[in-house]
Amino acid sequence: MKKRFHYRFTARALSVLTVLSLTAACSSPAAENSANGNTQGEAGQKLTSIKVFSELGSWASQSIKNYGENLVFQEMEKKTGVKVNWVHPPAGQSKEQFNLMIASNDLPDVIMYDWFSAPGGIKKYVDDGVIRDLTPYMNEKAPNFMKLMNENPEAKKQSMDDSSKFYCMPMLRLTDSLRVTDGPQARMDWLDKLNLKKPTTIDDWYNVLKALKAQNPSGWPMTGQKFVGTNGIGNLVGAWGISYDFYMDGNTVKYGPTNPKFKEALTFINKLFSEGLIDPDYMLNNREKQDAKVTGGSSGVLFGVQPSNFMRTMVESGRDPNFRMEGIPWPTGSAGKAYSLSSSYTYEVTAPCAAISKTAKNPEQIVAWLDYAYGQEGNLLFNLGLENMTYVMKDGKAENTDLINKNKDGLSSSAALGKYTMGLNGWAMAQDVQYHRQLMMPYGYPAADNWRTADVSLIVPRLTLTAEEAQQASRLKTDIDTYAHEMFDKFTSGKEPLANYDKFTQRLKDMGIEQLTKIYQDAFERYQMRGK
Repeated sequence: MKKRFHYRFTARALSVLTVLSLTAACSSPAAENSANGNTQGEAGQKLTSIKVFSELGSWASQSIKNYGENLVFQEMEKKTGVKVNWVHPPAGQSKEQFNLMIASNDLPDVIMYDWFSAPGGIKKYVDDGVIRDLTPYMNEKAPNFMKLMNENPEAKKQSMDDSSKFYCMPMLRLTDSLRVTDGPQARMDWLDKLNLKKPTTIDDWYNVLKALKAQNPSGWPMTGQKFVGTNGIGNLVGAWGISYDFYMDGNTVKYGPTNPKFKEALTFINKLFSEGLIDPDYMLNNREKQDAKVTGGSSGVLFGVQPSNFMRTMVESGRDPNFRMEGIPWPTGSAGKAYSLSSSYTYEVTAPCAAISKTAKNPEQIVAWLDYAYGQEGNLLFNLGLENMTYVMKDGKAENTDLINKNKDGLSSSAALGKYTMGLNGWAMAQDVQYHRQLMMPYGYPAADNWRTADVSLIVPRLTLTAEEAQQASRLKTDIDTYAHEMFDKFTSGKEPLANYDKFTQRLKDMGIEQLTKIYQDAFERYQMRGK
C-alpha cells in the first residue's frame, strides 16, 4: 500500500494471524493458557457450558441448523470441554429477537451482535446492566486479542469506546485485502474492441461512456443502484475530493453537498444522464435488476462488489466465454487524486462483536474462551478448519481441499466454508487472507488491485455518539438524508435545474446540517483521543 493508505481517519497488518505473527503472543503463560483452551477460573471452577446468542450465517444455513454442527465448534468442544447452547434467531429477525431478549432480561452468556449499530450505542447496554465492561479482563485473559490491538493502533481505537474501554470482542479485518472488495468496474472485452484503455480520470470516464453508447445506442453504458451507497452512481463525486455525505477534510468533518464542488460534480453527472450514458432507472434498480442489465448486455460500467458473480454467471457457465468484467481505478478529477468513498476500506473492526452479559457467571473464563479464536491455532481453525481435512499446507501456504472446492454434497465453496469454518459466517475472530484469497481468486483480487491505491482520507471513522447526540442526530439526519437524496436524483435527471442549487443548500442549513456536522465533529475529536 502507498503511504496515503495509513488510515488517519478510520473508524464496520500482517497476513492476519499467520503462524509467525503470533509466535511472540503464545510465548507468554497467559497466551499459552488461552491458545490451549485453558478456561480455568480464578476460583478453580472450570467453565463447562455457555449459552450463546448468534445469528446463523447465510452460508452456514445452507447445510446446518446450528453452529453445534459446524466443524469449528465441534473441535472447540473437544479442545476446551466447553459445551455451547446455541440461540439462533430466525433468518432476518436478528434485530427483533435481540430487542425481545433484552426486554425480557432472559440473557445468554454471550451476545454476538452488531453492537456498533445498537440503538443508543453499546455503552448504554453497559450502563443499563445488560452487558459487562470487558476491560478488566483483557490483558490477562485475552493476550492474543490484545497483541493484535497493540500491533494495530487503528483497530484498537475502533474496538474501544470514547472512554478507551472494551465492551465487546469484534471481527477483525487487519489487511486491506480483506476490506477492499468493491469499487468501479467495466466490461474490458467491450473496451478492448474499441481500443480503449481503462479510464483513470473523470474525462476518461466520459470518453469511454460516449464510445460505448455509440457502439450500443439502445443501452446505457453505466448502471447502478440509487445515488448513494456501494452501487451508487454518486461515487463519481469522489473525483472532486468530496463525498455525497459527511467526509473528512484533515481533522474537520464536513458535509459534501454544501461544498461548491458538489455542484460541479452534479453538473457532470447530469451531463452523463442527459446524453443517455447513465441508466435512467438507476434510482429504481435493486441488485437483481442492476446485474441483469450487465449480464443482458445493456450496461457495462458500474460501482459494486468485486466481479466474481458476473464472471461465473457469464464465463464459467459458458453463456459468453468472451465476457470480461474487471476492476478499474477510482476516477481522478479536479482534486488531483483518486479517492474512495467506500467506508469498508478503512473499517478494520466490524460486526459481529461478542459481548458478555451481566448475568454470566464466569466472565473471565468466557473471555479466555473467545480469545482462542485470535491466537495462532484458533486462527487456523476458525478460518481454515482442520489441516488435511479442509486444507493442506503447500510451500507455507494453505490450500483448500476438495471438501471445500469440490464438495461431494454439492455445496458451493462458500457454502462449504460456511459449514466447516467461520470466516464467512461472522464471529469474534480475525479473518485471514489465506481463506479469503482462495475465495476471491481469480476475479476478485485482480479487481481489488485497481482499487487499493485510492486515497481513503475522506472517509469518516465509525463514531460513537452520546445518548443525547444520537437522539439529535437521528432526527436531523433522517430528514436531511430524505431531502438530499431526493434532490440528488432530481438534479441528476434534470427535473430540478442546477440553477436552484443555492436554494437546495440553504434548505439544508435550515434543516440543521450545521448542527449535525458539529455533532459529528465533537464525536470525531473524542475518537481521536481513544487509547491515550
